[in-house]
Amino acid sequence: MKKLHKYTTITKVSLTNALTYRATTYLRFVFYTFFIYVFMSLWRAIYQEGSVHGYGYQQMVWYLIMTEFVAFACGSDIYSTMNDEVKSGSIAYHLGRPSHYVFYQLANSMGQVLLNIVGFGALAVILGFVFVGPLSTFSLAGLPMLVLSVALSILLNFFILMLLGLSSFVIEDNYAFYLIYQKATFMLGMFLPVEFLPGWLQRIAKNLPFSYVHWAPAKIFVDYSYQMAIELISRQGLWVACAIAATLLFYHLSIRRLQVNGG
Repeated sequence: MKKLHKYTTITKVSLTNALTYRATTYLRFVFYTFFIYVFMSLWRAIYQEGSVHGYGYQQMVWYLIMTEFVAFACGSDIYSTMNDEVKSGSIAYHLGRPSHYVFYQLANSMGQVLLNIVGFGALAVILGFVFVGPLSTFSLAGLPMLVLSVALSILLNFFILMLLGLSSFVIEDNYAFYLIYQKATFMLGMFLPVEFLPGWLQRIAKNLPFSYVHWAPAKIFVDYSYQMAIELISRQGLWVACAIAATLLFYHLSIRRLQVNGG
């Protein structure tokens, strides 16, 4: 309980800081709205011919709103933080704290994430109702599943980014890995539902973690069924467990060979 209280306190401090320096969040609200409007206009043109792969126009707009909500809610600079701390050597100061570095960073990121969830969640609902009206396929019965799926998405994204950040222990210039991850999540679920991909690529996408960051919660939201939600959440949970295990293992191996390169 003492350890839990310690990390809870870190999250509270992080949330206070996020509320104090919230100008960036307001700018991201503008960017989120602009992004949704532009791609909604694009999908409106595409949907002149009717539904596409089982998604109606209204579902597609809400799908996009949900994937972008997850992307903005995940908004954590943990990758750049890890890179800077490893390359400068300042990580050595954090290792001396009475807390596990990985879970300290998780708790520290959660303050901004909580603010993002509330702010972008409200904005997402407003934009959806204004642009296309209430989602006719939404089911209140699926709300608990949706909340769980979003939480797993945020955790999966965090630990993958932290794992990429930790790679700077081995490869100093690891930005290429971040770009690959960013583009993979963009194409495998954020902008396009996995169902829109060719059959062979769908099978690959469903067996990779990238689709479960954005596609899984958005799919549960716009086309809920209990069986499908259980399957997607189970896969998300498995990938989260793998990401946590890989992060902790790589962290344990990395600190053994830590060399301070900066001041």
